[in-house]
Amino acid sequence: MSRVAELMLRVAHFALLRCVSWFVPSAQREEWRQEWASEMSHARQTCSPTQTLSWKAAHKLTCFCLGSFQDAVCVRRLEAKERISSALGRGSARHCMLWLGAVVVFSAVIACYLPGIQSQNDASEKRPHSGVILIESALTGKTLNSSIPFRAYRNWDSIRQRFFTNLAFYWTEDLPMSSAANGRRTLRIAHASNDLFAVVGVEPVTNSAEEERDANQPRAVLSRSAWREDFDSNPAVVGSTPWVAGRHVRIVGIAPDDSWRLPEKPDLWILESNAQLARESPHALGYVIAQLSSQGRGMMTGDAVRISAFAANGEETDLFGATLALPACGTFSLYVFAFFLAILAMPAVTSVFQSESEFASHRPSFRDRARGWAFLGTKFGLIAALGYFGATDIAYCWSGGYSPSAELLQLVGSFGICLAGLRWALIDQSRRCPVCLRMVTHPAQVGIASCTFLGWNGTEMVCMGGHALLHVPNLPTSWFSRQRWTYLDKSWDFLFATAAGRF
Repeated sequence: MSRVAELMLRVAHFALLRCVSWFVPSAQREEWRQEWASEMSHARQTCSPTQTLSWKAAHKLTCFCLGSFQDAVCVRRLEAKERISSALGRGSARHCMLWLGAVVVFSAVIACYLPGIQSQNDASEKRPHSGVILIESALTGKTLNSSIPFRAYRNWDSIRQRFFTNLAFYWTEDLPMSSAANGRRTLRIAHASNDLFAVVGVEPVTNSAEEERDANQPRAVLSRSAWREDFDSNPAVVGSTPWVAGRHVRIVGIAPDDSWRLPEKPDLWILESNAQLARESPHALGYVIAQLSSQGRGMMTGDAVRISAFAANGEETDLFGATLALPACGTFSLYVFAFFLAILAMPAVTSVFQSESEFASHRPSFRDRARGWAFLGTKFGLIAALGYFGATDIAYCWSGGYSPSAELLQLVGSFGICLAGLRWALIDQSRRCPVCLRMVTHPAQVGIASCTFLGWNGTEMVCMGGHALLHVPNLPTSWFSRQRWTYLDKSWDFLFATAAGRF
């Protein structure tokens, strides 16, 4: 091999080893460079004792340089294992957050697939606005009467009113319904005016093709609870033409009954024109729903309003209206209320300040104290998220939609999870070293109970990183009622083989 080729080969080997060294952790990089350089020098002397390289020797030296890749990968793998073992070791703060975060993510994933949670959130978003009221007539003295004759509704609707802009009417009866797919069953049927859903402000889930299919057949909307309980959530119900009250009606959609409250809770709404209602039931007693005007809204006091309606002959009738708008609670609003209650109850179940500090030759740096507060805040945040997702999972795992029992279960579950979780976070923080945030270990009993007032009696635990000692009194006294930290200086380092890494 010529001198030029040998020089180029040396430069290539040097560059190759230099590149491989960058795969080694920085703390060990220089040491491995020297190791490979000495081994390369020894290999060159072994392969070419005459100081003249042959092509066979050059091939062996190149293979040696390529073998340094295996060394670098092995060192990197060992360093990664040591780092993971150090970070996820017993009592590590990172280990604690990873486990807590995994539980929160698992609960959140389950919540994404529970239909009851989505149904409750949709219901809270689609509630009737505060301008919709159920009219109750004050015709019987001090007793309110929600049942209003159809004639009175037609009379009020025939002229322009001052306190409301739109009116809707419905009356109910129990009737059998027969269909080929679901047989015969008795349902609570509501005969309602066509504009009922528009007045209330709740839009049912409808099939537009079915709505326009046959104008001669009355349109009907099935309540979601009846669709779920009586028809097993069968989508084929929409578009069917069951036999109700001596005629066929076409079911065109499903009404979100979770988001509104109307008297008697009808299972099926048959939408008819006012003329048809007048022909079928001119003397029926039903319920009148009104949409307040701006003047009517201005007269509301809380959830009620006192207004009046004018008839065609000029006669004025005093009316009382109750709002149909339910409190917009929803799953998140319930959770916020439960979390607030848990914070208020915290001082009753645990001491917020559980430790005192006795500083030796040094105290924790501002960075260490900031890290501790950040760790505590992160735990609080994860516990707060778990209180929401965990409680909603428990409340709606067996419920396909809104129910008062599910709301109550979510409220109790959120309160319990948040209260227990926040208490655990404070207790866990009080057992962690303020410097490295690892759990203190190796408890040792110090003193005897009979010397409580003459000496110290309690348990001592030590941080394995050599940062601090924790003193916990067995019997709280007036001079030693809470646990105390004693920070260790450098003179204690000889007792610890290796210092534990922080966090």
